[in-house]
Amino acid sequence: MIKKTVFFAIMAAVLLFTENSIFADVFYTPGEYNELYNEKIALELQIKSLKKQYGNERGDLLDKIRSLENQIETLKKQYASLQDKCNSDKSLCEKRISELEKRTDILKEKGSEREKSLIDENRALQNRCSTDIEKLKKQLETERENHIKELAGLKEKHEKEISGLNSIINNLNSELDELKKLNSEQKQKLSRMANQAQELEKQLNEEIKKGEIRLKKFHDRLIINIDEKISFDSGKAVLKKNVLPSLEKIRKILTQYPEYNIIIEGHTDNVPISTRRFRNNWHLSSARALAVLDYILADKDLNPTRFTVSGHGEYSPVMPNNTKENRALNRRVDIVVIPMLKASKE
Repeated sequence: MIKKTVFFAIMAAVLLFTENSIFADVFYTPGEYNELYNEKIALELQIKSLKKQYGNERGDLLDKIRSLENQIETLKKQYASLQDKCNSDKSLCEKRISELEKRTDILKEKGSEREKSLIDENRALQNRCSTDIEKLKKQLETERENHIKELAGLKEKHEKEISGLNSIINNLNSELDELKKLNSEQKQKLSRMANQAQELEKQLNEEIKKGEIRLKKFHDRLIINIDEKISFDSGKAVLKKNVLPSLEKIRKILTQYPEYNIIIEGHTDNVPISTRRFRNNWHLSSARALAVLDYILADKDLNPTRFTVSGHGEYSPVMPNNTKENRALNRRVDIVVIPMLKASKE
């Protein structure tokens, strides 16, 4: 049970850091970094606990090995005792045989059939004694070899387990070291993204309160979610006038952060569409994303190379398309802001 607990605990830690290592080249806000640092401390304590458990298990295994060695010594003593007994029995048998041979010689002199029969019985008895002794020797030797093989197998198995644990611990330590490599420039960019999010919340406060625009903040990106009800008529890809002031605020803030990449994503619900202009939701979502892009890039201070457009159709919903309200949430345009972070070099 302890082995399984240790194994699953270590595998959980590996999965955690494997997941985190995917973002080793992505940078975090100070708050997120502190949280990761605290997780690192917790993992170090867990590793320390695992090492302690490993020490306890190793002590138990060593005790078991010593117990098996003691059993082997006991078997050796039993074997030696049996050998002494066999030698004693052999001595007695030889003495008895000698006596019988003397008696046989006497009986031979008498030359009776009964005497000849006794001679044969004595020889048979001697052969049986020799056979039993050899059989017992082989049995003891076989048991001894089996115990030695079992002990060697246990030793090899636990050495492999110990080696595997050490390898996992080394990998975890390497991943922890990678998490420490955020340099000052990366921290600064993440901090600037947090400031940008605060500025957007301030500028778009009215739209956010109305539920027309939503901000989603992640450790490595900011998503500005623009609802369809403020931006487009149903089945259309022409921007409403009501959304233009909000887009102007967003465009102005994006101009202040030239080091960010911008992805504009169009999304729809799962209600099919087939019109002269839009054959399906792929076309509609792409056209809406392009409409937002065209408006934002009307500001020549923005570098077009920072922008990417994608249409997702109905295939990236934020909610299940099972109610009218959920479908309304899925009809949106997302402006995704991602810092252009450079991975730290050793």
